[in-house]
Amino acid sequence: MNAPIIWDFEEITDIMVLPIDENVLSIKGGKFTTIANQEESKYNYYSRNISIKRSNVVVDGLEHRVIGEGDHGAPYGGFLNISNCVNVTVQNTILTGHKTYQTIGNAGKPVSMGSYDISVSRALNVSFINCSQTNDIDDPTYWGIMGSNYCKNLLYDHCTLSRFDAHMGVANATIRNSTMGHMGINAIGSGTLLVENTTIRGRSVINLRSDYGSTWQGAFIIRDCTFIPNGGKPYSASLINGYNSGQHDFGYTCYMPEKITFENLKIEDSNHPEGYQGPAIFHNFNPENSDASYQEKFPYVITKEVVLDNVTTSSGKGLRVSENKVMFKGVLIERK
Repeated sequence: MNAPIIWDFEEITDIMVLPIDENVLSIKGGKFTTIANQEESKYNYYSRNISIKRSNVVVDGLEHRVIGEGDHGAPYGGFLNISNCVNVTVQNTILTGHKTYQTIGNAGKPVSMGSYDISVSRALNVSFINCSQTNDIDDPTYWGIMGSNYCKNLLYDHCTLSRFDAHMGVANATIRNSTMGHMGINAIGSGTLLVENTTIRGRSVINLRSDYGSTWQGAFIIRDCTFIPNGGKPYSASLINGYNSGQHDFGYTCYMPEKITFENLKIEDSNHPEGYQGPAIFHNFNPENSDASYQEKFPYVITKEVVLDNVTTSSGKGLRVSENKVMFKGVLIERK
Protein backbone atom coordinates (compact mmCIF):
# COMPACT_ATOMS: atom_id res chain seq x y z
CA MET A 1 0.00 0.00 0.00
CA ASN A 2 2.96 2.37 0.27
CA ALA A 3 3.39 2.18 -3.52
CA PRO A 4 -0.16 2.20 -4.86
CA ILE A 5 -1.24 1.87 -8.47
CA ILE A 6 -2.15 5.48 -9.15
CA TRP A 7 -4.16 5.23 -12.38
CA ASP A 8 -7.26 3.21 -13.17
CA PHE A 9 -6.99 2.21 -16.83
CA GLU A 10 -10.19 1.30 -18.67
CA GLU A 11 -8.32 -1.30 -20.70
CA ILE A 12 -5.02 -3.09 -20.06
CA THR A 13 -3.24 -3.91 -23.30
CA ASP A 14 0.24 -4.81 -22.10
CA ILE A 15 1.95 -5.90 -18.89
CA MET A 16 5.69 -6.09 -18.26
CA VAL A 17 7.06 -8.05 -15.28
CA LEU A 18 10.48 -6.97 -14.00
CA PRO A 19 12.18 -9.30 -11.49
CA ILE A 20 13.62 -7.75 -8.33
CA ASP A 21 17.20 -8.83 -7.60
CA GLU A 22 17.34 -10.16 -4.07
CA ASN A 23 21.05 -9.49 -3.44
CA VAL A 24 22.30 -5.95 -2.91
CA LEU A 25 24.81 -4.71 -5.47
CA SER A 26 27.23 -2.15 -3.99
CA ILE A 27 29.12 0.35 -6.13
CA LYS A 28 31.75 2.09 -4.02
CA GLY A 29 34.01 5.03 -4.79
CA GLY A 30 34.91 6.21 -8.27
CA LYS A 31 35.94 9.69 -9.39
CA PHE A 32 34.55 10.65 -12.78
CA THR A 33 35.07 13.76 -14.90
CA THR A 34 32.84 14.68 -17.84
CA ILE A 35 34.53 16.83 -20.48
CA ALA A 36 31.50 18.82 -21.61
CA ASN A 37 30.38 18.39 -25.21
CA GLN A 38 30.51 21.35 -27.59
CA GLU A 39 27.56 20.30 -29.71
CA GLU A 40 24.81 22.61 -30.94
CA SER A 41 22.38 23.54 -28.18
CA LYS A 42 19.46 21.32 -29.19
CA TYR A 43 17.43 18.62 -27.42
CA ASN A 44 19.97 15.91 -28.16
CA TYR A 45 20.52 14.48 -24.70
CA TYR A 46 23.90 12.93 -23.93
CA SER A 47 24.00 9.73 -21.89
CA ARG A 48 27.55 9.49 -20.59
CA ASN A 49 26.51 7.92 -17.34
CA ILE A 50 25.93 5.06 -14.96
CA SER A 51 22.52 3.58 -15.80
CA ILE A 52 20.89 1.66 -12.95
CA LYS A 53 18.08 -0.64 -14.05
CA ARG A 54 18.61 -3.31 -11.40
CA SER A 55 16.84 -3.36 -8.04
CA ASN A 56 18.62 -3.31 -4.64
CA VAL A 57 21.62 -1.13 -5.47
CA VAL A 58 23.78 1.06 -3.20
CA VAL A 59 26.04 3.73 -4.73
CA ASP A 60 28.47 4.98 -2.07
CA GLY A 61 31.23 7.59 -2.24
CA LEU A 62 31.02 8.45 -5.93
CA GLU A 63 32.26 11.80 -7.26
CA HIS A 64 31.30 13.34 -10.60
CA ARG A 65 32.67 16.60 -11.95
CA VAL A 66 32.12 18.52 -15.19
CA ILE A 67 34.79 20.58 -16.95
CA GLY A 68 35.04 22.54 -20.17
CA GLU A 69 31.54 24.01 -20.37
CA GLY A 70 31.48 26.85 -22.92
CA ASP A 71 28.80 29.14 -24.30
CA HIS A 72 26.89 26.31 -25.96
CA GLY A 73 26.39 22.56 -25.71
CA ALA A 74 23.84 19.77 -25.84
CA PRO A 75 22.16 18.79 -22.56
CA TYR A 76 22.80 15.70 -20.42
CA GLY A 77 20.21 13.17 -19.29
CA GLY A 78 21.74 12.40 -15.90
CA PHE A 79 25.11 10.96 -14.82
CA LEU A 80 23.18 8.75 -12.42
CA ASN A 81 20.22 7.46 -14.42
CA ILE A 82 17.91 5.27 -12.32
CA SER A 83 14.89 3.60 -13.97
CA ASN A 84 12.52 0.63 -13.80
CA CYS A 85 13.76 -0.67 -10.45
CA VAL A 86 13.20 -0.51 -6.69
CA ASN A 87 15.31 0.07 -3.57
CA VAL A 88 18.21 2.21 -4.80
CA THR A 89 20.32 4.28 -2.38
CA VAL A 90 22.86 6.92 -3.41
CA GLN A 91 24.93 8.06 -0.43
CA ASN A 92 28.04 10.09 0.42
CA THR A 93 28.13 11.22 -3.19
CA ILE A 94 29.26 14.47 -4.83
CA LEU A 95 27.68 15.48 -8.13
CA THR A 96 27.72 18.55 -10.39
CA GLY A 97 25.02 20.79 -11.80
CA HIS A 98 25.16 21.44 -15.54
CA LYS A 99 25.25 24.83 -17.20
CA THR A 100 21.93 26.01 -18.63
CA TYR A 101 21.90 26.49 -22.40
CA GLN A 102 19.16 27.89 -24.60
CA THR A 103 17.62 26.61 -27.80
CA ILE A 104 14.82 27.81 -30.07
CA GLY A 105 11.52 26.30 -28.96
CA ASN A 106 8.40 25.39 -30.94
CA ALA A 107 7.13 28.95 -30.66
CA GLY A 108 10.28 30.27 -32.35
CA LYS A 109 11.57 31.86 -29.15
CA PRO A 110 14.60 30.98 -26.98
CA VAL A 111 13.89 28.46 -24.22
CA SER A 112 16.17 27.07 -21.53
CA MET A 113 17.02 23.37 -21.74
CA GLY A 114 17.09 21.12 -18.71
CA SER A 115 20.36 19.26 -18.20
CA TYR A 116 20.69 16.83 -15.30
CA ASP A 117 23.19 14.97 -13.17
CA ILE A 118 20.46 12.91 -11.46
CA SER A 119 17.59 11.39 -13.43
CA VAL A 120 15.05 8.98 -11.91
CA SER A 121 12.20 7.41 -13.88
CA ARG A 122 9.58 4.78 -13.00
CA ALA A 123 11.47 3.75 -9.86
CA LEU A 124 10.34 3.03 -6.30
CA ASN A 125 12.06 3.65 -2.96
CA VAL A 126 14.97 5.76 -4.25
CA SER A 127 17.01 7.52 -1.55
CA PHE A 128 19.72 10.19 -1.72
CA ILE A 129 21.59 10.41 1.59
CA ASN A 130 24.41 12.84 2.39
CA CYS A 131 24.74 14.03 -1.21
CA SER A 132 25.98 17.42 -2.41
CA GLN A 133 27.15 19.19 -5.55
CA THR A 134 30.40 20.85 -6.57
CA ASN A 135 28.86 24.13 -7.71
CA ASP A 136 26.87 26.82 -5.92
CA ILE A 137 23.28 25.68 -5.31
CA ASP A 138 22.15 29.32 -5.67
CA ASP A 139 23.86 29.97 -9.02
CA PRO A 140 21.08 30.35 -11.64
CA THR A 141 23.48 29.74 -14.53
CA TYR A 142 23.29 26.03 -13.61
CA TRP A 143 20.15 23.97 -14.16
CA GLY A 144 18.54 22.14 -11.25
CA ILE A 145 20.58 19.01 -10.61
CA MET A 146 17.73 16.48 -10.37
CA GLY A 147 14.69 15.50 -12.41
CA SER A 148 12.29 12.59 -11.94
CA ASN A 149 9.24 11.06 -13.62
CA TYR A 150 6.60 8.57 -12.44
CA CYS A 151 8.35 7.58 -9.20
CA LYS A 152 7.16 6.55 -5.75
CA ASN A 153 8.75 7.10 -2.34
CA LEU A 154 11.63 9.44 -3.15
CA LEU A 155 13.89 10.62 -0.31
CA TYR A 156 16.47 13.36 0.22
CA ASP A 157 18.21 13.13 3.62
CA HIS A 158 21.17 15.33 4.59
CA CYS A 159 21.48 16.63 1.03
CA THR A 160 22.62 20.02 -0.24
CA LEU A 161 21.37 20.25 -3.81
CA SER A 162 19.95 22.91 -6.12
CA ARG A 163 16.63 21.17 -6.75
CA PHE A 164 14.15 18.43 -6.04
CA ASP A 165 11.85 17.86 -9.00
CA ALA A 166 8.98 15.45 -9.58
CA HIS A 167 8.31 16.39 -13.19
CA MET A 168 5.64 13.93 -14.34
CA GLY A 169 4.56 13.07 -10.82
CA VAL A 170 5.55 11.21 -7.68
CA ALA A 171 3.58 9.23 -5.12
CA ASN A 172 5.01 10.15 -1.69
CA ALA A 173 8.24 12.07 -1.23
CA THR A 174 10.31 13.15 1.78
CA ILE A 175 12.97 15.86 2.06
CA ARG A 176 14.61 16.13 5.47
CA ASN A 177 17.75 17.55 7.09
CA SER A 178 18.64 19.18 3.78
CA THR A 179 19.22 22.48 1.96
CA MET A 180 17.49 23.19 -1.36
CA GLY A 181 18.97 25.79 -3.69
CA HIS A 182 17.68 28.29 -6.24
CA MET A 183 15.34 25.92 -8.13
CA GLY A 184 13.77 24.68 -4.91
CA ILE A 185 11.17 21.94 -4.52
CA ASN A 186 9.01 21.24 -7.57
CA ALA A 187 6.37 18.55 -7.66
CA ILE A 188 3.11 17.19 -8.88
CA GLY A 189 1.67 13.89 -7.75
CA SER A 190 -0.15 12.25 -4.88
CA GLY A 191 0.19 10.95 -1.34
CA THR A 192 2.22 12.83 1.26
CA LEU A 193 5.00 15.32 0.54
CA LEU A 194 6.93 15.78 3.80
CA VAL A 195 9.56 18.50 4.14
CA GLU A 196 11.29 18.43 7.53
CA ASN A 197 14.23 20.25 9.14
CA THR A 198 15.18 21.72 5.76
CA THR A 199 16.24 25.11 4.43
CA ILE A 200 14.55 26.12 1.18
CA ARG A 201 16.21 28.88 -0.85
CA GLY A 202 13.90 28.88 -3.89
CA ARG A 203 11.06 31.25 -4.76
CA SER A 204 8.50 29.20 -2.86
CA VAL A 205 8.48 26.45 -0.26
CA ILE A 206 6.86 24.13 -2.81
CA ASN A 207 6.15 24.84 -6.48
CA LEU A 208 3.33 22.81 -8.00
CA ARG A 209 4.39 22.40 -11.62
CA SER A 210 1.96 24.32 -13.83
CA ASP A 211 2.83 22.32 -16.97
CA TYR A 212 0.98 19.39 -15.38
CA GLY A 213 -1.89 21.39 -13.93
CA SER A 214 -0.28 22.11 -10.54
CA THR A 215 -1.91 18.96 -9.20
CA TRP A 216 -1.27 17.16 -5.91
CA GLN A 217 -3.87 14.72 -4.60
CA GLY A 218 -2.99 14.34 -0.94
CA ALA A 219 -1.24 16.35 1.78
CA PHE A 220 1.77 18.61 2.34
CA ILE A 221 3.53 18.63 5.71
CA ILE A 222 6.24 21.28 6.23
CA ARG A 223 7.82 20.95 9.66
CA ASP A 224 10.80 22.64 11.40
CA CYS A 225 11.93 24.39 8.21
CA THR A 226 13.47 27.73 7.19
CA PHE A 227 12.33 29.47 4.02
CA ILE A 228 14.71 32.06 2.52
CA PRO A 229 12.75 33.45 -0.46
CA ASN A 230 14.82 33.70 -3.64
CA GLY A 231 18.02 32.95 -1.74
CA GLY A 232 17.74 36.20 0.23
CA LYS A 233 17.31 38.52 -2.78
CA PRO A 234 14.41 40.99 -2.66
CA TYR A 235 11.26 39.03 -3.44
CA SER A 236 7.58 39.04 -2.59
CA ALA A 237 7.20 35.47 -1.48
CA SER A 238 4.45 32.85 -1.61
CA LEU A 239 4.75 29.57 0.26
CA ILE A 240 2.85 27.44 -2.30
CA ASN A 241 3.27 28.38 -5.96
CA GLY A 242 1.49 27.17 -9.09
CA TYR A 243 -0.94 28.01 -11.88
CA ASN A 244 -4.13 26.48 -13.22
CA SER A 245 -6.62 28.42 -15.36
CA GLY A 246 -9.32 25.75 -15.22
CA GLN A 247 -9.57 26.02 -19.02
CA HIS A 248 -7.22 23.23 -20.10
CA ASP A 249 -7.99 19.51 -20.07
CA PHE A 250 -4.91 17.75 -18.69
CA GLY A 251 -6.66 14.39 -19.00
CA TYR A 252 -7.20 14.14 -15.24
CA THR A 253 -8.79 16.14 -12.47
CA CYS A 254 -6.30 18.63 -11.02
CA TYR A 255 -6.12 19.01 -7.25
CA MET A 256 -4.36 21.22 -4.77
CA PRO A 257 -3.24 19.40 -1.60
CA GLU A 258 -6.35 18.75 0.47
CA LYS A 259 -4.52 19.71 3.66
CA ILE A 260 -1.33 21.72 4.12
CA THR A 261 0.41 21.87 7.50
CA PHE A 262 3.11 24.40 8.38
CA GLU A 263 4.67 23.66 11.76
CA ASN A 264 7.61 25.70 13.11
CA LEU A 265 8.34 27.54 9.85
CA LYS A 266 10.77 30.48 9.85
CA ILE A 267 10.42 32.84 6.88
CA GLU A 268 13.58 34.93 6.39
CA ASP A 269 11.98 37.79 4.42
CA SER A 270 13.73 40.83 5.88
CA ASN A 271 15.17 41.70 2.44
CA HIS A 272 11.97 42.47 0.57
CA PRO A 273 10.80 44.87 -2.17
CA GLU A 274 9.01 48.16 -1.58
CA GLY A 275 5.31 47.84 -0.87
CA TYR A 276 5.77 44.31 0.46
CA GLN A 277 2.67 43.23 2.37
CA GLY A 278 4.06 40.04 3.84
CA PRO A 279 4.31 36.50 2.50
CA ALA A 280 1.24 34.79 1.05
CA ILE A 281 0.30 31.20 1.75
CA PHE A 282 -0.82 30.79 -1.87
CA HIS A 283 0.52 32.45 -4.99
CA ASN A 284 -2.11 33.94 -7.32
CA PHE A 285 -2.82 30.64 -9.12
CA ASN A 286 -5.13 32.30 -11.67
CA PRO A 287 -5.30 36.12 -11.91
CA GLU A 288 -8.30 35.87 -14.28
CA ASN A 289 -10.36 34.14 -11.59
CA SER A 290 -11.13 37.42 -9.89
CA ASP A 291 -14.90 37.33 -9.36
CA ALA A 292 -17.88 34.97 -9.17
CA SER A 293 -18.55 35.21 -12.92
CA TYR A 294 -15.41 33.26 -13.83
CA GLN A 295 -16.23 29.80 -15.15
CA GLU A 296 -13.74 26.91 -15.13
CA LYS A 297 -14.30 24.36 -17.92
CA PHE A 298 -12.19 21.88 -15.95
CA PRO A 299 -12.58 22.82 -12.28
CA TYR A 300 -9.45 22.98 -10.15
CA VAL A 301 -10.05 21.40 -6.71
CA ILE A 302 -8.79 23.89 -4.11
CA THR A 303 -7.17 23.12 -0.75
CA LYS A 304 -9.68 22.59 2.05
CA GLU A 305 -7.52 23.31 5.11
CA VAL A 306 -4.24 25.00 6.04
CA VAL A 307 -2.80 24.59 9.54
CA LEU A 308 -0.38 27.30 10.74
CA ASP A 309 1.51 26.33 13.89
CA ASN A 310 4.30 28.74 14.89
CA VAL A 311 4.97 30.42 11.54
CA THR A 312 7.24 33.48 11.95
CA THR A 313 8.64 36.15 9.62
CA SER A 314 11.86 38.10 10.03
CA SER A 315 10.15 41.12 8.43
CA GLY A 316 7.57 41.11 11.20
CA LYS A 317 4.79 41.17 8.62
CA GLY A 318 1.91 38.75 8.96
CA LEU A 319 1.08 35.87 6.68
CA ARG A 320 -1.61 36.57 4.06
CA VAL A 321 -3.80 33.91 2.46
CA SER A 322 -3.35 35.07 -1.14
CA GLU A 323 -3.46 38.05 -3.45
CA ASN A 324 -6.37 36.16 -5.06
CA LYS A 325 -9.06 36.42 -2.42
CA VAL A 326 -11.76 34.95 -4.68
CA MET A 327 -10.00 31.72 -5.55
CA PHE A 328 -9.04 30.84 -1.96
CA LYS A 329 -12.01 32.27 -0.06
CA GLY A 330 -13.24 28.80 0.95
CA VAL A 331 -9.96 27.58 2.47
CA LEU A 332 -10.12 26.96 6.21
CA ILE A 333 -7.11 28.58 7.90
CA GLU A 334 -6.42 27.14 11.34
CA ARG A 335 -3.92 29.12 13.41
CA LYS A 336 -2.51 27.35 16.46
